[in-house]
Amino acid sequence: MKVLIVSDTVEFSGAEEATLNLASLLSRQEDVEVQLCTTRFIDSKVQPLPFERSLRIEQQKPKRIEELYTSLAHPRSLLRMTLHCQKVARDFHPDIIHSAIFLSVVPSLVIARRLKIPVVAHLHDYRILSLTDLPFLGGTVFIQSYMSELANYLQTEKPYLAFLGLGLRRSLLAFYNRCDHIITVSNFTKNSVSKVLRPPVSVLHNAGYDFARTETREKKSDSPTVLYCGRLSVAKGFPIFLEAAEMLLQERDVEVHIAGSGDLATLAHRFALNHSGKAFFHGFLWDEKFHYLVARSHLTVHPSLSPEPCPLSVIKSVNLGTTAIASNRGGLPELLPPKYLFEPAPAEIRNKVVQFFDRPQDYPPSLALDLQGDFIAKQLLSIYGKVGKNRLQSSS
Repeated sequence: MKVLIVSDTVEFSGAEEATLNLASLLSRQEDVEVQLCTTRFIDSKVQPLPFERSLRIEQQKPKRIEELYTSLAHPRSLLRMTLHCQKVARDFHPDIIHSAIFLSVVPSLVIARRLKIPVVAHLHDYRILSLTDLPFLGGTVFIQSYMSELANYLQTEKPYLAFLGLGLRRSLLAFYNRCDHIITVSNFTKNSVSKVLRPPVSVLHNAGYDFARTETREKKSDSPTVLYCGRLSVAKGFPIFLEAAEMLLQERDVEVHIAGSGDLATLAHRFALNHSGKAFFHGFLWDEKFHYLVARSHLTVHPSLSPEPCPLSVIKSVNLGTTAIASNRGGLPELLPPKYLFEPAPAEIRNKVVQFFDRPQDYPPSLALDLQGDFIAKQLLSIYGKVGKNRLQSSS
């Protein structure tokens, strides 16, 4: 089977990272050939995959999703990407197209129509319902009215960008409804978006990582260590983590480490300065340095207010041998056993951390699902097979 995976870009959020991991796993399966068609910004640091065919974007990687799609959804950029993908497809002759991320559904459908092959589209989040997390900070996902959606965009964007965002999001939803099949990364995500989708929807959780033994066997820090790793934002629960960390530092002999970047980086700097020697801000860390910090920590905390679909930070933590605890929002109850979950509030986080350090033997690194790479790749191939069979039946 020949699979053409189309992705918006190689590096921006967890969705892009999950796509690269899945493409790598798929390429290792027997009788499967993969090509990845994507874009790269000039400062992209992710190592190119052997089967990657990327289009260079002559600007630095955007920091916000609104900036990302202002760039990639520009008519000139979208046309270049579509023509690039068409050329790759002509040379490759795929049997199926996998639209990996939001905007990639456009070139995917254009190619699929010309080649008369099916399209499977992957939803890693709720972008087909909203381009911002603001509506979902209460933990539920719902369909907004036109006016409510526009009002949310106007909180952070200029009016013309808010209207463009509204039009882009709703136009892409129409494209998704022309695909043969949709994949979501959790049952929660499926239940949240199915009401606006016409194609059949399957669940495929993000695949785990097969880290080298040298990365998973790092000696734990001598001091009890709590790590927050992720985007520094309200949606990810960073402010409430800091409140919980304040309580812990007053009560117990622990170290608090913070790794990530985002709008609230100033808060992280200030917290580390106010608790010098006990709190440490590392900024955004790449691969080996990040894996080392996670593996050396005793506990990672994931206090998201917005309903996480299937966060890689939790999966990576457990795969690196470090216990992860998380809020009970979104797809997180599917990833972790119940006793590893908490209500996203400072006192609840503090209590769960204390429980862990009082009886760490009761909280070994654990996931509630089998996310081994080959298992996930075989599930994906099964979906492809069903989609191809349905296409043949409908055309006969």
